[in-house]
Amino acid sequence: MKYFLPLDISLASAYLKATMSFKDPPTLQQLARRSLLKDEALTISALPNLPVQLFPPLFKDAFTSKQPKILSLMVAAWPFPVLPVGALSGIDHLETLKAVLDGLDLLMSQKDRPRWNLQVLDLGNAHQGFWDGWAGLLHEVCSQDVFGKNQPVGNHPIPGGKQTITIKMNLSLKYCRHSKYLNYLHCWAEQRKDGIQVICEKLEFPGPHSSIQELAIKSIHWDIYNLALIASCLGQMKNLQKLILMNIRRPPDLADLPEAHIVTEIFSEFSKLHKVHYLHVNNVYFLKERLDQMLRCFDCPLETLAITHCRLSELDMRYLSQCPSIHQLKYLDISYTTFKPLSHRFLGSLLERLTATLQTLKLECFHLTDFQIRDLLPGLSQCSQLTEVDFVENKFSMVSLKTLLQHTANLTQLTLEKYPAPDEVYDDSLCVIPDRFVQLCSELMNTLKGVRQPKQVYFESTIYSPNFEYLVYNLEGMVSSEPLRRRGHGMVIYISG
Repeated sequence: MKYFLPLDISLASAYLKATMSFKDPPTLQQLARRSLLKDEALTISALPNLPVQLFPPLFKDAFTSKQPKILSLMVAAWPFPVLPVGALSGIDHLETLKAVLDGLDLLMSQKDRPRWNLQVLDLGNAHQGFWDGWAGLLHEVCSQDVFGKNQPVGNHPIPGGKQTITIKMNLSLKYCRHSKYLNYLHCWAEQRKDGIQVICEKLEFPGPHSSIQELAIKSIHWDIYNLALIASCLGQMKNLQKLILMNIRRPPDLADLPEAHIVTEIFSEFSKLHKVHYLHVNNVYFLKERLDQMLRCFDCPLETLAITHCRLSELDMRYLSQCPSIHQLKYLDISYTTFKPLSHRFLGSLLERLTATLQTLKLECFHLTDFQIRDLLPGLSQCSQLTEVDFVENKFSMVSLKTLLQHTANLTQLTLEKYPAPDEVYDDSLCVIPDRFVQLCSELMNTLKGVRQPKQVYFESTIYSPNFEYLVYNLEGMVSSEPLRRRGHGMVIYISG
Protein backbone atom coordinates (compact mmCIF):
# COMPACT_ATOMS: atom_id res chain seq x y z
CA MET A 1 0.00 0.00 0.00
CA LYS A 2 1.47 3.39 -0.99
CA TYR A 3 0.77 6.63 0.77
CA PHE A 4 -0.13 9.68 -1.34
CA LEU A 5 0.07 13.24 -0.11
CA PRO A 6 -3.36 14.78 0.60
CA LEU A 7 -4.82 16.76 -2.27
CA ASP A 8 -8.35 18.01 -1.71
CA ILE A 9 -10.60 20.81 -3.04
CA SER A 10 -9.19 23.39 -0.61
CA LEU A 11 -5.65 22.55 -1.67
CA ALA A 12 -6.57 22.84 -5.35
CA SER A 13 -8.23 26.15 -4.62
CA ALA A 14 -5.11 27.37 -2.81
CA TYR A 15 -3.03 26.33 -5.78
CA LEU A 16 -5.23 28.32 -8.18
CA LYS A 17 -5.00 31.41 -5.99
CA ALA A 18 -1.22 31.07 -5.76
CA THR A 19 -0.97 30.67 -9.50
CA MET A 20 -2.86 33.90 -10.03
CA SER A 21 -0.99 35.83 -7.30
CA PHE A 22 2.69 34.99 -7.94
CA LYS A 23 5.05 34.83 -10.89
CA ASP A 24 6.56 31.57 -9.50
CA PRO A 25 3.67 29.86 -7.69
CA PRO A 26 4.32 26.84 -5.44
CA THR A 27 3.86 23.46 -7.04
CA LEU A 28 1.08 21.10 -6.02
CA GLN A 29 3.66 18.94 -4.27
CA GLN A 30 4.95 21.90 -2.25
CA LEU A 31 1.43 22.80 -1.16
CA ALA A 32 0.74 19.18 -0.32
CA ARG A 33 3.88 18.97 1.86
CA ARG A 34 2.92 22.16 3.70
CA SER A 35 -0.52 20.73 4.32
CA LEU A 36 0.96 17.49 5.60
CA LEU A 37 3.40 19.21 8.00
CA LYS A 38 0.54 21.20 9.57
CA ASP A 39 -0.72 17.92 11.05
CA GLU A 40 2.17 16.40 13.04
CA ALA A 41 0.31 13.18 13.87
CA LEU A 42 -0.57 12.67 10.21
CA THR A 43 3.02 13.25 9.12
CA ILE A 44 4.33 10.74 11.67
CA SER A 45 1.82 8.10 10.59
CA ALA A 46 2.75 8.69 6.93
CA LEU A 47 6.52 8.19 7.30
CA PRO A 48 6.59 4.36 7.07
CA ASN A 49 4.88 4.50 3.67
CA LEU A 50 6.35 7.73 2.33
CA PRO A 51 7.92 7.32 -1.14
CA VAL A 52 11.70 7.70 -0.90
CA GLN A 53 11.76 10.50 -3.47
CA LEU A 54 9.68 12.65 -1.12
CA PHE A 55 12.02 12.28 1.89
CA PRO A 56 14.53 15.06 0.91
CA PRO A 57 11.99 17.81 0.15
CA LEU A 58 9.80 16.92 3.15
CA PHE A 59 12.87 16.80 5.42
CA LYS A 60 13.98 20.21 4.17
CA ASP A 61 10.50 21.66 4.85
CA ALA A 62 10.46 20.21 8.39
CA PHE A 63 14.00 21.53 8.94
CA THR A 64 13.11 25.03 7.74
CA SER A 65 9.93 25.18 9.82
CA LYS A 66 11.80 23.83 12.91
CA GLN A 67 9.62 20.83 13.72
CA PRO A 68 11.96 18.82 15.97
CA LYS A 69 9.80 15.72 16.51
CA ILE A 70 9.25 15.20 12.78
CA LEU A 71 12.96 15.86 12.12
CA SER A 72 14.03 13.23 14.66
CA LEU A 73 11.69 10.62 13.20
CA MET A 74 12.80 11.39 9.66
CA VAL A 75 16.48 10.99 10.62
CA ALA A 76 15.66 7.59 12.12
CA ALA A 77 13.78 6.60 8.95
CA TRP A 78 16.19 8.18 6.43
CA PRO A 79 16.34 5.77 3.48
CA PHE A 80 19.71 6.80 2.01
CA PRO A 81 23.33 6.16 3.16
CA VAL A 82 24.16 9.86 3.53
CA LEU A 83 22.21 12.69 5.16
CA PRO A 84 23.99 15.96 4.17
CA VAL A 85 22.17 18.05 6.76
CA GLY A 86 25.06 20.52 7.14
CA ALA A 87 24.25 22.00 3.74
CA LEU A 88 20.96 23.34 5.13
CA SER A 89 21.06 26.83 6.57
CA GLY A 90 20.43 26.67 10.33
CA ILE A 91 22.16 23.43 11.34
CA ASP A 92 24.22 25.47 13.83
CA HIS A 93 20.97 26.13 15.72
CA LEU A 94 21.32 24.14 18.95
CA GLU A 95 17.73 22.88 19.15
CA THR A 96 17.91 21.71 15.54
CA LEU A 97 21.13 19.83 16.26
CA LYS A 98 19.49 18.18 19.27
CA ALA A 99 16.58 17.05 17.11
CA VAL A 100 18.91 15.53 14.52
CA LEU A 101 21.00 13.73 17.18
CA ASP A 102 17.81 12.51 18.86
CA GLY A 103 16.99 10.91 15.52
CA LEU A 104 20.30 9.03 15.60
CA ASP A 105 19.46 7.82 19.10
CA LEU A 106 16.13 6.54 17.82
CA LEU A 107 17.87 4.79 14.94
CA MET A 108 20.48 3.13 17.14
CA SER A 109 17.79 1.93 19.55
CA GLN A 110 15.97 0.00 16.82
CA LYS A 111 17.31 -3.44 17.68
CA ASP A 112 14.82 -5.24 15.46
CA ARG A 113 16.43 -3.76 12.31
CA PRO A 114 19.41 -5.86 11.17
CA ARG A 115 21.07 -2.92 9.38
CA TRP A 116 20.48 0.80 9.15
CA ASN A 117 20.24 2.63 5.85
CA LEU A 118 21.87 5.77 7.21
CA GLN A 119 25.65 5.50 7.40
CA VAL A 120 26.91 9.10 7.44
CA LEU A 121 25.47 12.24 8.99
CA ASP A 122 27.31 15.06 7.22
CA LEU A 123 27.38 18.27 9.26
CA GLY A 124 29.76 19.92 6.79
CA ASN A 125 28.70 22.34 4.09
CA ALA A 126 29.38 20.09 1.12
CA HIS A 127 26.64 19.06 -1.34
CA GLN A 128 25.01 22.52 -1.31
CA GLY A 129 22.97 21.68 -4.37
CA PHE A 130 21.58 18.43 -3.00
CA TRP A 131 18.48 19.85 -1.37
CA ASP A 132 17.46 22.06 -4.30
CA GLY A 133 18.23 19.70 -7.13
CA TRP A 134 18.28 16.49 -5.14
CA ALA A 135 16.71 14.28 -7.81
CA GLY A 136 19.65 14.59 -10.17
CA LEU A 137 22.27 14.48 -7.42
CA LEU A 138 20.85 11.76 -5.21
CA HIS A 139 22.65 8.86 -6.79
CA GLU A 140 25.94 10.77 -6.93
CA VAL A 141 25.85 11.96 -3.32
CA CYS A 142 24.77 8.68 -1.80
CA SER A 143 26.96 6.38 -3.86
CA GLN A 144 30.28 8.23 -3.87
CA ASP A 145 32.99 7.52 -1.33
CA VAL A 146 32.56 10.68 0.73
CA PHE A 147 35.70 9.98 2.75
CA GLY A 148 38.17 9.31 -0.03
CA LYS A 149 39.38 6.11 -1.61
CA ASN A 150 40.82 4.42 1.43
CA GLN A 151 38.68 5.62 4.30
CA PRO A 152 35.75 3.44 5.32
CA VAL A 153 32.21 4.73 5.46
CA GLY A 154 30.36 4.38 8.75
CA ASN A 155 27.71 1.87 9.77
CA HIS A 156 30.22 -0.96 9.77
CA PRO A 157 30.17 -3.79 12.31
CA ILE A 158 32.42 -3.53 15.32
CA PRO A 159 33.34 -6.26 17.85
CA GLY A 160 30.17 -7.44 19.54
CA GLY A 161 28.10 -7.15 16.35
CA LYS A 162 27.31 -3.45 16.75
CA GLN A 163 27.30 -0.90 13.95
CA THR A 164 28.64 2.62 13.94
CA ILE A 165 27.39 5.82 12.38
CA THR A 166 29.88 8.39 11.13
CA ILE A 167 29.37 12.08 11.80
CA LYS A 168 31.39 14.08 9.30
CA MET A 169 31.99 17.75 9.95
CA ASN A 170 34.02 20.82 9.15
CA LEU A 171 34.73 23.19 12.01
CA SER A 172 34.58 26.95 11.65
CA LEU A 173 35.23 28.71 14.93
CA LYS A 174 34.41 32.22 13.78
CA TYR A 175 31.45 32.75 16.05
CA CYS A 176 31.20 32.34 19.78
CA ARG A 177 27.76 30.76 19.47
CA HIS A 178 29.50 27.59 18.30
CA SER A 179 30.67 26.90 21.86
CA LYS A 180 27.30 25.58 23.06
CA TYR A 181 26.83 23.72 19.78
CA LEU A 182 30.22 22.02 20.00
CA ASN A 183 29.95 21.31 23.72
CA TYR A 184 26.63 19.58 23.21
CA LEU A 185 27.97 17.54 20.27
CA HIS A 186 31.08 16.63 22.26
CA CYS A 187 29.14 15.41 25.29
CA TRP A 188 26.65 13.52 23.12
CA ALA A 189 29.39 11.77 21.11
CA GLU A 190 31.47 10.93 24.20
CA GLN A 191 28.51 9.09 25.75
CA ARG A 192 28.05 7.06 22.55
CA LYS A 193 31.67 6.46 21.57
CA ASP A 194 31.03 2.75 20.92
CA GLY A 195 28.45 3.53 18.23
CA ILE A 196 29.56 6.91 16.85
CA GLN A 197 32.72 8.01 15.09
CA VAL A 198 33.34 11.69 14.35
CA ILE A 199 35.57 12.84 11.50
CA CYS A 200 36.67 16.46 11.20
CA GLU A 201 38.30 17.14 7.84
CA LYS A 202 38.64 20.92 7.96
CA LEU A 203 39.28 23.23 10.89
CA GLU A 204 38.93 26.98 10.35
CA PHE A 205 40.08 29.36 13.05
CA PRO A 206 38.91 32.94 13.51
CA GLY A 207 41.21 35.89 13.33
CA PRO A 208 42.72 37.27 15.39
CA HIS A 209 43.71 34.20 17.42
CA SER A 210 44.95 36.09 20.48
CA SER A 211 41.99 35.24 22.70
CA ILE A 212 42.48 31.46 22.48
CA GLN A 213 44.04 30.09 25.66
CA GLU A 214 43.33 26.37 25.37
CA LEU A 215 43.45 23.96 22.41
CA ALA A 216 42.69 20.25 22.54
CA ILE A 217 42.77 18.02 19.49
CA LYS A 218 41.53 14.50 20.16
CA SER A 219 40.89 12.22 17.24
CA ILE A 220 40.99 8.63 16.06
CA HIS A 221 41.24 9.71 12.43
CA TRP A 222 43.75 12.56 12.31
CA ASP A 223 47.23 12.05 10.92
CA ILE A 224 50.27 14.30 10.65
CA TYR A 225 48.90 15.87 7.45
CA ASN A 226 45.85 17.15 9.35
CA LEU A 227 48.05 18.55 12.10
CA ALA A 228 50.26 20.28 9.52
CA LEU A 229 47.22 21.94 7.95
CA ILE A 230 46.39 23.81 11.17
CA ALA A 231 49.98 24.38 12.30
CA SER A 232 50.12 27.91 10.89
CA CYS A 233 47.00 28.75 12.91
CA LEU A 234 48.63 27.36 16.04
CA GLY A 235 51.54 29.73 15.63
CA GLN A 236 49.16 32.70 15.78
CA MET A 237 47.68 31.74 19.15
CA LYS A 238 49.95 34.06 21.08
CA ASN A 239 48.14 33.60 24.39
CA LEU A 240 47.77 29.82 24.21
CA GLN A 241 48.51 28.33 27.63
CA LYS A 242 47.23 24.76 27.36
CA LEU A 243 47.95 22.41 24.42
CA ILE A 244 46.65 18.84 24.13
CA LEU A 245 47.45 16.62 21.14
CA MET A 246 45.98 13.12 21.05
CA ASN A 247 45.99 10.23 18.58
CA ILE A 248 48.02 11.63 15.69
CA ARG A 249 48.88 8.69 13.42
CA ARG A 250 51.36 8.11 10.60
CA PRO A 251 49.95 7.84 7.07
CA PRO A 252 51.03 4.54 5.48
CA ASP A 253 52.41 6.26 2.37
CA LEU A 254 54.61 8.79 4.20
CA ALA A 255 58.36 8.50 3.58
CA ASP A 256 61.02 9.51 6.13
CA LEU A 257 62.28 12.63 4.34
CA PRO A 258 58.90 14.40 3.87
CA GLU A 259 57.95 13.32 7.38
CA ALA A 260 61.00 15.06 8.81
CA HIS A 261 60.15 18.20 6.83
CA ILE A 262 56.53 18.20 8.06
CA VAL A 263 57.55 17.68 11.69
CA THR A 264 60.07 20.54 11.43
CA GLU A 265 57.34 22.84 10.11
CA ILE A 266 55.00 21.85 12.95
CA PHE A 267 57.65 22.44 15.60
CA SER A 268 58.48 25.78 13.98
CA GLU A 269 54.92 26.92 14.71
CA PHE A 270 55.08 25.48 18.24
CA SER A 271 58.11 27.68 18.90
CA LYS A 272 55.90 30.76 18.55
CA LEU A 273 53.83 29.70 21.58
CA HIS A 274 55.56 31.53 24.39
CA LYS A 275 52.93 31.10 27.12
CA VAL A 276 52.24 27.35 27.07
CA HIS A 277 52.66 25.89 30.54
CA TYR A 278 50.41 22.81 30.13
CA LEU A 279 51.38 20.17 27.54
CA HIS A 280 49.73 16.78 27.07
CA VAL A 281 50.83 14.53 24.21
CA ASN A 282 48.99 11.21 23.94
CA ASN A 283 49.54 8.53 21.29
CA VAL A 284 51.45 10.86 18.95
CA TYR A 285 53.64 8.65 16.83
CA PHE A 286 56.35 11.12 15.72
CA LEU A 287 57.61 11.93 19.22
CA LYS A 288 60.28 9.20 19.37
CA GLU A 289 63.78 10.64 18.85
CA ARG A 290 62.21 14.12 18.66
CA LEU A 291 61.22 14.88 22.25
CA ASP A 292 64.10 17.34 22.54
CA GLN A 293 62.94 19.23 19.42
CA MET A 294 59.42 19.56 20.76
CA LEU A 295 60.31 20.61 24.31
CA ARG A 296 62.79 23.22 23.05
CA CYS A 297 59.85 24.97 21.40
CA PHE A 298 58.44 26.16 24.73
CA ASP A 299 60.12 29.08 26.47
CA CYS A 300 57.73 29.30 29.40
CA PRO A 301 58.52 26.80 32.18
CA LEU A 302 56.06 23.91 31.99
CA GLU A 303 53.95 23.18 35.05
CA THR A 304 52.13 20.17 33.59
CA LEU A 305 53.71 17.58 31.28
CA ALA A 306 51.93 14.41 30.21
CA ILE A 307 53.48 12.06 27.65
CA THR A 308 51.17 9.04 27.51
CA HIS A 309 50.75 6.06 25.19
CA CYS A 310 53.87 7.10 23.28
CA ARG A 311 57.17 5.49 22.34
CA LEU A 312 60.39 7.16 23.48
CA SER A 313 64.06 6.37 23.11
CA GLU A 314 66.69 6.44 25.79
CA LEU A 315 67.99 9.65 24.22
CA ASP A 316 64.54 11.16 24.73
CA MET A 317 64.63 10.22 28.41
CA ARG A 318 68.15 11.61 28.74
CA TYR A 319 67.00 14.97 27.39
CA LEU A 320 63.88 14.94 29.55
CA SER A 321 66.03 14.59 32.65
CA GLN A 322 68.02 17.70 31.64
CA CYS A 323 65.35 19.82 29.93
CA PRO A 324 65.56 23.48 31.09
CA SER A 325 61.83 24.17 30.66
CA ILE A 326 60.61 21.59 33.22
CA HIS A 327 62.50 22.63 36.34
CA GLN A 328 59.24 23.97 37.84
CA LEU A 329 57.09 20.96 36.91
CA LYS A 330 54.15 20.27 39.24
CA TYR A 331 52.47 17.45 37.30
CA LEU A 332 54.29 14.63 35.50
CA ASP A 333 52.50 11.74 33.77
CA ILE A 334 54.46 9.23 31.65
CA SER A 335 51.92 6.41 31.88
CA TYR A 336 51.70 3.78 29.16
CA THR A 337 54.84 5.11 27.51
CA THR A 338 57.50 2.62 26.41
CA PHE A 339 61.22 2.72 25.77
CA LYS A 340 64.05 0.20 26.12
CA PRO A 341 66.43 1.53 28.73
CA LEU A 342 69.36 -0.08 30.46
CA SER A 343 67.94 1.47 33.60
CA HIS A 344 65.67 4.30 34.71
CA ARG A 345 68.50 6.46 35.96
CA PHE A 346 67.40 9.38 33.76
CA LEU A 347 63.95 9.39 35.33
CA GLY A 348 65.62 9.21 38.73
CA SER A 349 67.72 12.25 37.82
CA LEU A 350 64.58 14.09 36.69
CA LEU A 351 62.86 13.43 40.04
CA GLU A 352 65.91 14.79 41.85
CA ARG A 353 65.48 18.06 39.91
CA LEU A 354 61.80 18.31 40.85
CA THR A 355 61.95 17.70 44.59
CA ALA A 356 60.77 21.23 45.43
CA THR A 357 57.84 21.48 42.98
CA LEU A 358 56.41 18.08 41.90
CA GLN A 359 52.91 17.44 43.24
CA THR A 360 51.58 14.63 40.99
CA LEU A 361 53.56 11.68 39.63
CA LYS A 362 51.87 9.10 37.39
CA LEU A 363 53.90 6.16 36.13
CA GLU A 364 51.05 3.76 35.43
CA CYS A 365 52.11 0.80 33.25
CA PHE A 366 55.57 2.30 32.77
CA HIS A 367 57.16 -1.18 32.67
CA LEU A 368 59.00 -0.65 35.91
CA THR A 369 60.55 -3.73 37.55
CA ASP A 370 62.37 -4.46 40.80
CA PHE A 371 65.71 -3.53 39.25
CA GLN A 372 64.50 -0.25 37.75
CA ILE A 373 62.49 1.08 40.70
CA ARG A 374 65.71 1.35 42.69
CA ASP A 375 66.91 4.13 40.39
CA LEU A 376 63.86 6.23 41.28
CA LEU A 377 63.90 5.89 45.05
CA PRO A 378 66.57 8.51 45.97
CA GLY A 379 64.80 11.27 44.02
CA LEU A 380 61.29 10.10 44.91
CA SER A 381 61.99 10.11 48.65
CA GLN A 382 62.89 13.83 48.47
CA CYS A 383 59.75 15.01 46.58
CA SER A 384 58.16 16.40 49.72
CA GLN A 385 55.40 18.30 47.85
CA LEU A 386 53.86 15.18 46.30
CA THR A 387 50.10 14.82 46.85
CA GLU A 388 49.43 11.97 44.38
CA VAL A 389 51.42 8.99 43.08
CA ASP A 390 50.35 6.18 40.74
CA PHE A 391 52.50 3.08 40.12
CA VAL A 392 49.68 0.74 39.06
CA GLU A 393 50.35 -1.97 36.43
CA ASN A 394 54.09 -2.21 37.04
CA LYS A 395 55.78 -5.48 38.08
CA PHE A 396 57.12 -5.34 41.64
CA SER A 397 57.89 -8.10 44.06
CA MET A 398 56.81 -7.97 47.68
CA VAL A 399 60.32 -6.97 48.76
CA SER A 400 60.52 -4.09 46.25
CA LEU A 401 57.08 -2.78 47.19
CA LYS A 402 58.02 -2.70 50.87
CA THR A 403 61.21 -0.82 49.97
CA LEU A 404 59.20 1.65 47.87
CA LEU A 405 56.75 2.30 50.70
CA GLN A 406 59.54 2.80 53.21
CA HIS A 407 61.06 5.48 50.96
CA THR A 408 57.85 7.53 51.19
CA ALA A 409 58.38 8.38 54.87
CA ASN A 410 59.01 12.07 54.08
CA LEU A 411 56.06 12.35 51.67
CA THR A 412 53.63 13.55 54.31
CA GLN A 413 51.54 15.60 51.82
CA LEU A 414 50.32 12.51 49.95
CA THR A 415 46.52 12.32 49.77
CA LEU A 416 46.16 9.63 47.06
CA GLU A 417 48.44 6.63 46.45
CA LYS A 418 48.03 3.77 43.98
CA TYR A 419 50.34 0.77 43.88
CA PRO A 420 50.31 -2.55 42.03
CA ALA A 421 49.66 -5.75 43.93
CA PRO A 422 52.93 -7.71 44.34
CA ASP A 423 53.88 -10.38 41.81
CA GLU A 424 53.42 -13.06 44.47
CA VAL A 425 49.59 -12.74 44.34
CA TYR A 426 49.49 -14.42 40.89
CA ASP A 427 49.69 -18.11 40.04
CA ASP A 428 51.69 -19.59 37.17
CA SER A 429 48.97 -18.61 34.67
CA LEU A 430 49.07 -14.99 35.95
CA CYS A 431 45.63 -15.25 37.58
CA VAL A 432 45.07 -13.60 40.96
CA ILE A 433 44.86 -15.85 44.02
CA PRO A 434 42.29 -13.93 46.15
CA ASP A 435 43.38 -15.19 49.59
CA ARG A 436 47.02 -14.44 48.87
CA PHE A 437 46.03 -11.03 47.47
CA VAL A 438 44.33 -10.10 50.75
CA GLN A 439 47.15 -11.45 52.90
CA LEU A 440 50.01 -9.69 51.09
CA CYS A 441 48.18 -6.39 50.55
CA SER A 442 47.31 -6.32 54.25
CA GLU A 443 50.99 -6.81 55.06
CA LEU A 444 51.96 -3.97 52.72
CA MET A 445 49.36 -1.67 54.24
CA ASN A 446 50.76 -2.36 57.70
CA THR A 447 54.24 -1.53 56.40
CA LEU A 448 52.97 1.81 55.13
CA LYS A 449 51.16 2.59 58.39
CA GLY A 450 54.41 1.95 60.23
CA VAL A 451 56.15 4.57 58.11
CA ARG A 452 53.61 7.43 58.24
CA GLN A 453 49.91 8.22 58.43
CA PRO A 454 48.40 7.44 54.97
CA LYS A 455 45.15 9.05 53.83
CA GLN A 456 43.90 7.24 50.68
CA VAL A 457 45.74 4.14 49.46
CA TYR A 458 44.90 1.43 46.92
CA PHE A 459 46.67 -1.76 45.87
CA GLU A 460 45.36 -2.98 42.51
CA SER A 461 45.76 -6.27 40.65
CA THR A 462 45.77 -6.76 36.91
CA ILE A 463 42.84 -8.62 35.28
CA TYR A 464 41.27 -10.90 37.86
CA SER A 465 38.32 -12.63 36.19
CA PRO A 466 36.94 -13.54 32.73
CA ASN A 467 34.65 -10.51 33.14
CA PHE A 468 37.70 -8.23 32.92
CA GLU A 469 37.62 -7.17 36.54
CA TYR A 470 40.49 -6.37 38.86
CA LEU A 471 40.81 -6.52 42.64
CA VAL A 472 41.38 -3.42 44.76
CA TYR A 473 42.53 -3.39 48.39
CA ASN A 474 41.99 -0.13 50.28
CA LEU A 475 43.15 1.50 53.49
CA GLU A 476 40.27 0.02 55.51
CA GLY A 477 41.25 -3.50 54.47
CA MET A 478 38.26 -3.89 52.16
CA VAL A 479 38.54 -5.74 48.85
CA SER A 480 36.40 -4.76 45.86
CA SER A 481 36.10 -6.08 42.35
CA GLU A 482 36.06 -3.29 39.80
CA PRO A 483 35.44 -3.28 36.01
CA LEU A 484 38.58 -2.88 33.99
CA ARG A 485 39.16 0.81 33.39
CA ARG A 486 38.23 1.93 29.90
CA ARG A 487 40.64 4.16 28.03
CA GLY A 488 38.72 6.90 26.22
CA HIS A 489 39.29 7.11 22.48
CA GLY A 490 36.49 9.28 21.17
CA MET A 491 37.22 12.32 19.06
CA VAL A 492 36.55 15.95 19.84
CA ILE A 493 38.21 19.19 18.91
CA TYR A 494 37.40 22.11 21.18
CA ILE A 495 38.76 25.52 21.95
CA SER A 496 38.06 27.74 24.90
CA GLY A 497 39.41 31.18 25.45
